[in-house]
Amino acid sequence: FRGEKEMQKKYANLTELHKDRDHVILTAHRGASADCPDNTLPAFERAVAAGGDLIEFDLRASSEGIPIVLHDATLDRTTNGKGEPEKLTLAEIKRLNASYAVGAERFDEPRMEGVTVPTFEEVLAAFSRRTLMNIQIYAKSDDVLREICRLYRAYGMYDRGYLSINNREQFDRVRELDAGIEICFLPGWENRSTPEALRLCRELGCRFVQPVRETVTAGTVALCRELGLRENLFFCDDPAEAVRLAREGVRGFLTNRITAMAPIRY
Repeated sequence: FRGEKEMQKKYANLTELHKDRDHVILTAHRGASADCPDNTLPAFERAVAAGGDLIEFDLRASSEGIPIVLHDATLDRTTNGKGEPEKLTLAEIKRLNASYAVGAERFDEPRMEGVTVPTFEEVLAAFSRRTLMNIQIYAKSDDVLREICRLYRAYGMYDRGYLSINNREQFDRVRELDAGIEICFLPGWENRSTPEALRLCRELGCRFVQPVRETVTAGTVALCRELGLRENLFFCDDPAEAVRLAREGVRGFLTNRITAMAPIRY
């Protein structure tokens, strides 16, 4: 994509990242999820080491309302537990091993020892000063949303991470709770790449958007430039395809294969 020193570049904040229009943003989807159990501390560690610009992860909650990092609505795929996390205490969740799934495969035995479902605070404590963040919200209550916003403030995530929200009511609620929290609004899947959706995101004050790769056109990219939006396509795991799209003007991808994608920049 760019010169040989690309991997050395680290952006102090989202503003710096947003301004560098030549840089191709790579966001590690659920961390280095093709190489490590997704949404775990080892996956995030691998993603940072590989040179990703952001780590992406998903927030749900325990029965006490403590935000935890988990993509699925249940614990079944990634752990040796069952059911919705909201029905278990944090102590019960922490007793589970969270390394049963790597990439698209679910294993009968854990792939790593000592890997647990992390809390949002654990991720912030370990990585808030080391990388930027794309934080997908699946909060089922206002109390959980409030706690997410509290932790965002407590760890100084202003201009270092944005909340990805697909629910307009929750979007507006976060703005009520703290107008300084950056948000990436995710309109409906089918409409996310449309001019109407992109213009809505701009009107809402978003700087980053997440159009769907299969529906992105040259017009999508051109409109993002016109509106001052930075697109992060969801998603691309093929380095050759990423190079082709970058030559066509795309300047951002979410990827499960950060260790394979990052080297093509240098």
